[in-house]
Amino acid sequence: MVDGVMTARRIVRVAVLPFIIALLTIVSPIRSWAGAEITFPRPVEAEPNVQFWIKVFSQFGYRDFIVHDRGDLTRVYQVMHLPGYGEPGRADVDWTNDYLKAKYSTILNRLASGAAPASFEERNVAALFHNPSPQIYAMAAQNLRVQQGLREQFRDGLLRSRYYRHTMERIFHEAGVPVELVTLAEVESGFYPKARSSAGALGIWQFTRGTGRQYMKINSRYDERLNPVRETEAAAKLLRYNHDVLGDWPLAITAYNYGTGGTARAAQLYDNNYGRIFKNFDGPHFGFAARNYYPEFLAAMQVYRHENDYFPGIENASIAPPPETSPVIYHPRHLRRASYHVRKATYHRHVRSCTGRCTVAKHTRRVAARRSADAIRS
Repeated sequence: MVDGVMTARRIVRVAVLPFIIALLTIVSPIRSWAGAEITFPRPVEAEPNVQFWIKVFSQFGYRDFIVHDRGDLTRVYQVMHLPGYGEPGRADVDWTNDYLKAKYSTILNRLASGAAPASFEERNVAALFHNPSPQIYAMAAQNLRVQQGLREQFRDGLLRSRYYRHTMERIFHEAGVPVELVTLAEVESGFYPKARSSAGALGIWQFTRGTGRQYMKINSRYDERLNPVRETEAAAKLLRYNHDVLGDWPLAITAYNYGTGGTARAAQLYDNNYGRIFKNFDGPHFGFAARNYYPEFLAAMQVYRHENDYFPGIENASIAPPPETSPVIYHPRHLRRASYHVRKATYHRHVRSCTGRCTVAKHTRRVAARRSADAIRS
């Protein structure tokens, strides 16, 4: 009798186990979305970079240019405001970039030569270094970078995001991805559906063709990177995959920019510690953009959460409709085919609207033409 009871209990356990697993599968994504907000860590090593990007996104406009050290964002040499109005053109941006780099390269190389700071600007530069040596000054001269302010672009992105956030958050929720990660689209493209990078990345989520083909339909005639719903579904899948492989959201977010394989190698070197990776990793192509990607996300998330503080009055700002996009790609031969079908459809619509009158008119014209020809021959 006891054996019979034990066997029955085992059967019940075996029968209930799949139900429990299915229930956990359903509840887990909901918990990540509907529960308390996911806390994304802010390592002390990356905090100065987060503060730098908060200022770039919310304080400095597109006529402000920050010349700084590429590796140490606390070392800001100057914020130059370009005189004039409106967004500067490419020539003005290039000139300002070259001017600032040349100016501070000259100052740093002079200090590297052992000369004592002579001017006010040289003394300000020297004050940014602690116990400097000629080698440190020379290295800093090679490490200059100029960042243009993004205040106007970031604000426009916040407004554009209102068209997309609700749908994107639903898609991320269904994929079991924290909805806070929708803010990555602000970093990637400012929620601009036609954004295109010099590397060929396209759309709001900036997929390259190679990575995009793993999750979307992309060929010579159709590109789902231009479909906001499809590319958001692809972004959710990629972020979820990164987290499944790396087990950590800072690393998963970094991998969205740097690649899953490269980030996995960095995690193996530094025991999955993002702070140590941020500070010490010097792998192939792990440059300024990849190192700053997670800090940019943290900065963007803070500005988004407190947008009324950073952009007073934005809650009442009008929203311009986003540009229309189509995943259908028209090449010249496709355009010819399309125009033919348009002409054909237009003709048939015209015939249908005539309801027989066009045929009568054609017959009348033909009879008149034959009578004219007979009159001429006679």
